[in-house]
Amino acid sequence: MTTFATGAGAALLALATLAAPAQAQPAEAASAEERIQRLENHLQEVMQEIGRLKEEIAQARDNGATGQQHLQQLQGQVNETQATARQAQAQAERASQQAHETKAVGAAAESFVRAGPGLVLEDPAGRWRLQPSVKVQADYRALAPDYTSADGFLIRRARIGLGATFFSDYTVYLEEDFANQNTNPSTSYPTPITTYAYGEWSHFKSARVRVGQFKPYFGLDNTVQDVNTDFLERGLQQSLLQNLTYDRGVMVFGAPGLPGFYYSAALTNGSGQGTDRPQGNLQETQTGGHEYTVRFTENLAEPLKLDGAVIHLGVSAKRGAGVNSGANPYRAATEQTEARGLTFFIPAFFNSAGESSSNIERTITNLEEALAWGPVKLQAEYTRARYEGTRSSPGNALSYSRDLKAGYATFGWLLTGEHYANFYKDGVFSRPIPRKNFTPGESGFGLWELDVRYSWFDGSDFNGRNAANTGQLGTSTSFPQITAGTDAAHAVTLGLRWMPNPNARIIFNWVRTQFRTPVTVNGHSTDYENALETRFQLDF
Repeated sequence: MTTFATGAGAALLALATLAAPAQAQPAEAASAEERIQRLENHLQEVMQEIGRLKEEIAQARDNGATGQQHLQQLQGQVNETQATARQAQAQAERASQQAHETKAVGAAAESFVRAGPGLVLEDPAGRWRLQPSVKVQADYRALAPDYTSADGFLIRRARIGLGATFFSDYTVYLEEDFANQNTNPSTSYPTPITTYAYGEWSHFKSARVRVGQFKPYFGLDNTVQDVNTDFLERGLQQSLLQNLTYDRGVMVFGAPGLPGFYYSAALTNGSGQGTDRPQGNLQETQTGGHEYTVRFTENLAEPLKLDGAVIHLGVSAKRGAGVNSGANPYRAATEQTEARGLTFFIPAFFNSAGESSSNIERTITNLEEALAWGPVKLQAEYTRARYEGTRSSPGNALSYSRDLKAGYATFGWLLTGEHYANFYKDGVFSRPIPRKNFTPGESGFGLWELDVRYSWFDGSDFNGRNAANTGQLGTSTSFPQITAGTDAAHAVTLGLRWMPNPNARIIFNWVRTQFRTPVTVNGHSTDYENALETRFQLDF
């Protein structure tokens, strides 16, 4: 009896501890794993006590009638103890399941929000992914002669974007630019302008489909994202795209499986960023067709299996119609220096009030190449914009075709030893990644790059020998300070770029532009422009 009373009391005490774990474990108690271990230890003690109780039952059976009374009491205690043990085992199993779920939730929380590149929020099950983006480019520019353009600080780009991907194949992206991108003096406060607003279906990597407002792929330098360009600004050929860098429509693009081959084909409005096709009168409404843009590139280093090399060749073409009514006359591309200083080439309109001319058929073609081996790169492009139309009046009907031509050649050297091939993908150079980020007090230097570019522009097809409304030089009320331009120029740019990490850039550029004939600005004439530019950029 004494043995039974002592053993039963110890068992009941252990079971009481198991039956009320919440009271026995305050909030600051040990971890879930420790609690599970305690429950398992207590359960083992209870099972041992049940074994001892069963031995006492066997002894009670040998004691006769009195033993039978003890036997009944003892059997009841055993049944109660076994029931409580089962309850304790269930609690231990629940605690183990809760600990497993806690670990899963912790892992999910860890992958739900992560960094690199940028900030990413995603469903651990892969059903959706959300990534905001921020881009800021703060520049300083000093130009000479001092009567051409004002020195000063400016915000070149200030963009906020948000991209969402769901069910792996569907993406939507929206980006607004809050920087003032006016190139001529303006007293109006700038309003945000949409750069990207599109949806994309990417189930087939060989034929991804994008619909909305986006940048149709055209040329190598233009296709590179604004935050990844080698220099502060693109070369003199960029102006030939006019307002067609961004457009609204549909684009199919991808890698069809041929080694090194990439393509894109777009059908757009041809009216440019943030605008729809004009339709103020019959001529504007009936403007034929849309803008067609195609680009084909091949990296021969892939089929040749040349590791660490890029042998990029590409061709692009863009064709569409430009409205050229008397109320809304069409003008060929104006040309501005790389430093965004003087607008030195201003063609006259192809129409004028009271006269009659057809709409303009505009064709822009581009050839591109890039050769890279290790940390050295040679890159070049040639662009031609052709404008064709028919003047009905004044005078006899007259058909015409005028060309603008431009191009560049660059040399790049990654001083810290990175390889350009590591940043090349799908027909374009993407974000460079330093071999080792710069951190004060440590050995990393980030990425350093030295760049040299020669670019040129030729607009001599527009001259005073051409008949009125068929392609002449002119002036513009948008640039009242420029009273005489020129038809050609070339420029040399020296650049030094430092990326302490993939999301920060500091760039220094010196640009010398030489005009074929003097440009008259603010009552003074000059045949050159010098510019010193710096940029501090952060993006993620």
